[in-house]
Amino acid sequence: MSGSVISLVIAFLGILGTLASGLMTQRLVEKAKAKELEHAERQRVDERRYEAERATADALRACYVTLNTASLDYHSELNNFWYASRAGRVTDELRSRLDDARREHRARHSEAQMRVPDDVLAAAHEVNLGLSRVYGVLKRLDGGLPPRREGESLEQSRAQINEAWDQLNEMRRVMRRSLGVAR
Repeated sequence: MSGSVISLVIAFLGILGTLASGLMTQRLVEKAKAKELEHAERQRVDERRYEAERATADALRACYVTLNTASLDYHSELNNFWYASRAGRVTDELRSRLDDARREHRARHSEAQMRVPDDVLAAAHEVNLGLSRVYGVLKRLDGGLPPRREGESLEQSRAQINEAWDQLNEMRRVMRRSLGVAR
């Protein structure tokens, strides 16, 4: 081989090397950019998922708070009504407050039926049954109607109010466990 052919081959290889290095650099940049975009997209998806989970948890917590508050208010009004019944001092205002507390509790319980997990719903259902049972007895007694079942009396309704308090405590315990705040 002559010197000029060798020079041409070396020049050709130099040009090929220069072109190849440019292409390789471009491919490496494209791969790095693709990885960067993929990472950013994964991060956006994770952030959206986190925000959605947080919004769901906040909505559930708010539902628990309103149900618990309405249940406590209803229980408190039943308790007030019981004491007034025992003293023979039931007023229209007490009747109205009790009915308002009952309506509010029913609304919050209905909302919870569509949002809360089954274990919380079961506990809330027990509270609802217990409070409704006491309400029925007290309203029948207040209206001068005979009891529907044997043993329905003012004294028996006191025991049911106490039982409803225990059911409220159990519901609150299940709610706290559901939220992950119970020990």
